[in-house]
Amino acid sequence: MSFVEWLVLLSTIFSVSFAWGTYLVHLYSTKNQPEKLKEDEERLIQLMGRVKTFVDSKLEILEQKMKEVNDLISEINDLYSKVLLDMSQLKEKNRQKTQENIIKEEKIILEEKNEIKKEPKTEKTMEEKIIELYNNGASEAEIAKKFGIGIGEVRLIIDLFLRSKGGQL
Repeated sequence: MSFVEWLVLLSTIFSVSFAWGTYLVHLYSTKNQPEKLKEDEERLIQLMGRVKTFVDSKLEILEQKMKEVNDLISEINDLYSKVLLDMSQLKEKNRQKTQENIIKEEKIILEEKNEIKKEPKTEKTMEEKIIELYNNGASEAEIAKKFGIGIGEVRLIIDLFLRSKGGQL
């Protein structure tokens, strides 16, 4: 046998051995596979149960929080509507009070105008009083003291009055 024939024979034997080895490994793994699948399946079911429990608890908490938020929103809406109602009532009261105050002020002004028209003006000005006291014989110092002004002011008022009347008191 030649070298090439030996090489072909050895490669054939090696290929057949490799195929048998692969077959045996496959056979062994499929034999243990149902048990492993059952173990994996049980473990997966346990994990799914844990995840379900965890998710359910979180969903319950979330639902509680959503209910609390909805309750708070409802309460805020109620308070907001009350505030708006109170504000509109206050605006209306202020508007009415403003109108009443305007009417009262107009009445007071009309009454004052009527009183002014009815009552003749009887009060004398300070200058007239000074001239009257001077005509009655009061001195400039007495007049200044009575009105709380300076003697120079009293003299000025008297002089101006005398000039406007042509020197007559």
